[in-house]
Amino acid sequence: MKYRNQQRLEEVKQLFTTWRASRKHKTRIPDDLWEAAASLAPQYSIHQISRDLRLNHTSLKDQVVARTEENSTSSAPQPFFLELPAAQSPPLSECLIEMENRHGEKMRMHFAGEVSLDLLAVSQNFWTRRS
Repeated sequence: MKYRNQQRLEEVKQLFTTWRASRKHKTRIPDDLWEAAASLAPQYSIHQISRDLRLNHTSLKDQVVARTEENSTSSAPQPFFLELPAAQSPPLSECLIEMENRHGEKMRMHFAGEVSLDLLAVSQNFWTRRS
């Protein structure tokens, strides 16, 4: 698999070499070349890609982040509601749990009294839920 990844990096490098040889001075990099460079990010570090393709590190990082955000907003999380059974015992203490995952989804749980559900299972479901 590493050989295939290396081959893919070389293919993108060749695309940039061809474009640089035929471009006019100070021409912006076309979107399809940025897309090809950004698509290498899962297999390679931003540093390695920018070095091998002779790209500005910060510009490449911005392109990767922009494309990652585009992909995550196109599959926006659907809100959902999980009803939990109410505790039957009188309130003994109070607990507030707030969580936010890397996609910006938030969960807030407020408990008064004894908690009769598996908080670990509920929170694991929230962290591992795929939108």
